[in-house]
Formats: sequence, C-alpha cells, structure tokens
Amino acid sequence: MTATESEHVTPVEVGHARSAGPSVQDFLARDTRPVPASMLDNSAAPQGAADVPKSRYVDARFAELENEYLWTSTWQMACMEVDLEQPGDHVVYDVADQSLIVVRTKAGEIKAYHNACLHRGTKLRVDDGRVASFRCPFHGWRWDLDGTLTELPAEWDFPQVWEQPDSCLPEAAVATWQGFVFVNMAEDPQPFDTYADKLIEHFERDFDMTGRYRAFWATKEVPANWKVCMEAFGEGYHVIATHPQILEFTADENSEYSIWPESPHVTRFVNGFGAQSPHLSELTPQQVVDAYLAFAANSPKGKVPDGMRIDVPDDANPRAVVADIFRAAMSDRFGVDLSDRSDTELLDATLYHLFPAFAPWAGIGQSLVYRWRPGSTPDTCFMDVIRMAPNPDDGSVPEPAPQQRLTLEQRWHEAEGMGQLADVFQQDMDNLPRVQAGLKSRGKRGVSFGVYQETRMRMHHRMIDAYIDAGLARDVRSADELDPWRTPAG
Repeated sequence: MTATESEHVTPVEVGHARSAGPSVQDFLARDTRPVPASMLDNSAAPQGAADVPKSRYVDARFAELENEYLWTSTWQMACMEVDLEQPGDHVVYDVADQSLIVVRTKAGEIKAYHNACLHRGTKLRVDDGRVASFRCPFHGWRWDLDGTLTELPAEWDFPQVWEQPDSCLPEAAVATWQGFVFVNMAEDPQPFDTYADKLIEHFERDFDMTGRYRAFWATKEVPANWKVCMEAFGEGYHVIATHPQILEFTADENSEYSIWPESPHVTRFVNGFGAQSPHLSELTPQQVVDAYLAFAANSPKGKVPDGMRIDVPDDANPRAVVADIFRAAMSDRFGVDLSDRSDTELLDATLYHLFPAFAPWAGIGQSLVYRWRPGSTPDTCFMDVIRMAPNPDDGSVPEPAPQQRLTLEQRWHEAEGMGQLADVFQQDMDNLPRVQAGLKSRGKRGVSFGVYQETRMRMHHRMIDAYIDAGLARDVRSADELDPWRTPAG
C-alpha cells in the first residue's frame, strides 16, 4: 500500500442505481432541437463505496502534500488572455505556497515565471498590472519581459550569476485554450492537449467560448477547505435541503454524472431544469413553468409577475415551453440569434471539471466558470466565479469585467452584478463553515459519499492520491541531492 492509499481508491461494482423518473438522456431525447453530440457522450465509472478519510480536509500535513505534489504538477487556469493584451501586461497567480507571474512579452508570447528574485527570494510582483521589466524591490536585480537578467547592482560581486544560463527567471509551462491561460509547474508536464482531451473535444465541437466576453468576475475567500467548497458545486444531491426554492423546476436527483476513464482529468455533471424534482408529488406543466418564471424574474413572493405568465396546456413539455421563452429573451438581451440552439443548451446546468480546480459550464443560459485554490490553512480557500456572455452579432466586444474581491466576512450579495445567483451561492456558502467544523469531529472518521451522485468526488480523491504518490516516489533522493550546501563543492 502506497503512502496515501486507502480503501476508497479500490473501485467496486456499485453506482449503477439511478433515481426514479426521466434521466438526462431522456430529456435530451425530447429536445425540440438537435442536441450537441457531446451531451450524448456520457460515461458512468463506479469509484467504490468505502468512506473517504476526513483528515484529507483538515490535516495540515495532508495539505502540505497537496501543496508539494498536486498544485506543482497539474494544469491550472491562471488568467484569461484578455488580461494580457499588451506587452508587459501581467497577472500574479498565487496557489498554495507558489506564485507565478504570467506575462505578455514584447514578442507577443505568453510566459509564466516563478515569482521570486534569484538573489534572496523576494517576490518580484504582488499585484497585476503592466510593467516594462521586473525589478526586485529589495536589491534592484532586474529581468526583462523575456526573463533575461538585465541589471545586477555590484555585478562584480556575483561572478557565479551574471550571464550564466540559470540567471534567467525559471519558467512554468503555459497553454492557452478558449481564451483562458493555463500553467503547470512540473518539469516535464503532460501536454495540455492530452491532459484535457475530453474537455477540448466537447467544447471545440459544441460549446465554443471564444466568441464570449467576461461579463462578471468575483473572487471570494471561503472559510472551508478547497475540496469542501469544490464538492459543494459538483452534485445535485444537496438541492433538496440547501436550495428547496428551486425543486419545482429542477430535476435534482435525476442529474447525470460522467467519468471517462480514457480522459481521467475531465468529468461532468448535468442537472436538468424545466422539470420537477422527483422528491415532490406530481406537478402540472403549468406549475413547473410558473415556478421557473418566478425564479427567473427574482419574484420576492415566488409568483410570476404580471405580463410574464402564459397558459400551459396539460400535455405540454414544460422544458420546451420555458426554453422557448428564454430563447427569445436571451436573443434580445445579447443581440444574437439563438433560434437553432437546443433546449438543453439554454436551460441545463452542464458543469465540466478539469482536475484539479477548473470548472467551465457549457451551454448558453448557464455559461459560468469556477476556479478553486487552497488558502493559507486547510480551513480556508478561494473561489472564483466568472460569467461568460456571448459577443453581440454586430461584431462589438464589450470590455471584460474587472475582478471583485470578497473577504471571508463578505457575502456573495456584495458582488456587484451577480444578480439572483447570489442567493443560491450564499445558501451554499452558509453550509461550508459548518461542514469544515464538523469534519474535525472525533466521531465518525470518514466521509460517506454516494456511490453515484457523488462519484466524481471519489474520483477526485483518487486523482489527488495518484499525484501525491507519484511525487513521493520521485523524491526518494540522497541527502546530498536534497541539500547541495552540505557537499564540499557547496
């Protein structure tokens, strides 16, 4: 058994049971337009039934293993290309105890440098912005945008540094995709094209985001482990208790969860809207449509506002009715023609996940992007929420929304422009401190994930184990390799 292996990593033949009622694939079969081929590509891959140790969420030693071997070896979204339009534009990407400067060079390339002076380790940049070079504020060492050392005060005292190959700023790998910039600090990382192959295949075929702009962006510090926060947005099982106001038009327990063994870094969660929860007694199509319209209008009393209510026949498909309404409304709002877009693209929450912490939504109506990063302790993290909106058909591209930062004490409602999503997100956030506190209980020592609805969480823990174990295996080195200063040559 390896250093981090535990019983939960051994798959068993469970996870084939499903909730009563129509599946996501049943919804797609009744769609009023041809659905994207990617939505028909689904895959169940059971991940076992045993508990996952709670220590993985609260133990500082486990967080150190993640910091050392997970965050330094995986592809992560650092920023968007629109943040790096001109030479010298840069973003500081901090994750765990590492920091990178992602910059547009004078030659137009995007590079990522480790954000530390090669003299005494001082962070070169602490804020995003535009500069002509990177100058250490401590002793004045300076590097050009291409990473070349250009200034070293008292250079006569550093014969071992000046004009040596290792005087350039060390680089991390960079990849761009769909307007996003990804970084990987591994020495020889798996190419992004193979790491994210299923995500790339689906989005470039059916869910292209290159014709979108950033309409909203907020980053919030959260009082919970990054996995606790991430997992709260990866399943529909919590809707019945956390979001009861949407049960009348949300097929929560009928959600679909896909794991593709041939593309292990990519998983997907699909929650159908415009259909009722199986937890409720049978509703009429009129009731389902009314509930959805009232929610969309943010009606304080849960009633459809005057002028919005329509008569729905008893034999109507409420998904098709609501999709028609939103198809027209969103076409007007964004200035684009959505007449050929399927119901599922307009209605459903289709959330992809690129391990470890990047989650773009597909479709039109729910085009959000999530990102998670660990905080300074296992009890905190950061979550980014980005909304991507279609560029107008007239060829104009609106200015990208700037980042808003929310502290631990602030609520999502304080993020300007988040709209009614703030209510739903805050319901999730209200749970998270209680989850984090409960995970420290000396009672039951494990987390009992569902074998289907929470199967992606099990998969993510298996992936974390794999990266940690691979890192530990690489780090079996001699004392001299670990500390060259101890050798005579040092």
